[in-house]
Amino acid sequence: MLQVNKLLILGSDLGTIDLVREFHNMGGYCITSDTMNSSPTRELSDETWSISTLDIDALEDACRNAEINCILSGASEINTDSIRELSKRMNLPTYCVDDEAYAIARDKGKFKMICKEIGAPIATDYTLCSLSKEELGRIIYPVVIKPVDQSGNRGVSFCNTEEELVEAYKNAMEISDSGKVVCERQLHGPEWCVEYVLAEGEAKILLFSKEHHQPGEEPCLYSIINTSSHYLKKYIDECDEKVRQVFKKAGFREGIAWVEIMLDEDGCFYLLECGHRLTSEALYAFYEKITGFNSIRWLIEASLGVRHSVEQLPDICSLKNTKSSVAYSLFSKHDGILKVGGLEEIEKLPNVTLDIPRRGGNQINKRGMMGAIKLYGTCDEIIETLKFINKTLIMENEYGEDILIRFTDYDAFRTDFNLGLKEMGSIE
Repeated sequence: MLQVNKLLILGSDLGTIDLVREFHNMGGYCITSDTMNSSPTRELSDETWSISTLDIDALEDACRNAEINCILSGASEINTDSIRELSKRMNLPTYCVDDEAYAIARDKGKFKMICKEIGAPIATDYTLCSLSKEELGRIIYPVVIKPVDQSGNRGVSFCNTEEELVEAYKNAMEISDSGKVVCERQLHGPEWCVEYVLAEGEAKILLFSKEHHQPGEEPCLYSIINTSSHYLKKYIDECDEKVRQVFKKAGFREGIAWVEIMLDEDGCFYLLECGHRLTSEALYAFYEKITGFNSIRWLIEASLGVRHSVEQLPDICSLKNTKSSVAYSLFSKHDGILKVGGLEEIEKLPNVTLDIPRRGGNQINKRGMMGAIKLYGTCDEIIETLKFINKTLIMENEYGEDILIRFTDYDAFRTDFNLGLKEMGSIE
């Protein structure tokens, strides 16, 4: 029987509260470390440390004194970097041991190189090193510029002219830790995140989630991400095998991995990027109600050194269901000091959990994600819940301005979800 002792969680990022809840279900003791004064993850933990997630020396000393035997984080790439370094020093297992595998997951340029070797579909890209006339002369607009090593839309620009490209390139270079950027053909179409479970170097689809943005807002600000089957069959036919080959070539072996994809207006899927960590929408906890598969426990076990077998991988593509797991991502449309209200009423709903690390008094930047609300239910139940949240939730700046991008495109949500049910034979 697996003996679980102490888990250290680095940061109070999205997804960490699910880790605490599941580790408690496993009989474990949770410690959260970061420099926040308060967060739901810290409040739920058995113990908290006020040590920066970047102070590896101090964390190592504290871990040895506390006899920590497992270290994890949420959706943060920076904190995942710290997990790997700290686990190495402590000689503790982690789900992503291989340095090169993790480098590919962190670097969009390296990911694209693997895709090219495998023949997985990616957008045409252009080499930019010196912004020479020769380099700029090859480019067909519009294009996207993005740092190879950032997430959450940081440094991403859409360019229609050479002047815009030069400015975007400079901005992306400043943001990039490695001083490298990707320039590629701009795609136009809907996006999905496809998450996989790994065992013994083999991968199987865990969930296929549609990304919805509020009409009139920036397409990259996905207010609603929900498990859906619309276009899943097309994805399996055209991309699934190639993606699994990419993961294998990259060296992903255990835990969870994902790709973001877009269905371009040319009718083809293209891979945008990949990750080897929890996603910011973190649909896993409610998704267990649909599939019966506990992916949070799977990740914790992998980080404790449990090596799962291929036979244990889920077969969710054969499921017929009429429910969805949803993340309502709370994006800000203005800068300001955040004021939050209405959470107590929302938390009373039986099909809702909150994942809002910063609940007030914090500086918020325009386009910044203030947290997420997770929902579960049928399409109609989800829409009614979204309407209640939009009516009840207060997110204002210091001037009393509503700063939340509220999702109200319920008809588009319903249409997409019902098309997916028909495609998978869940409804006639």
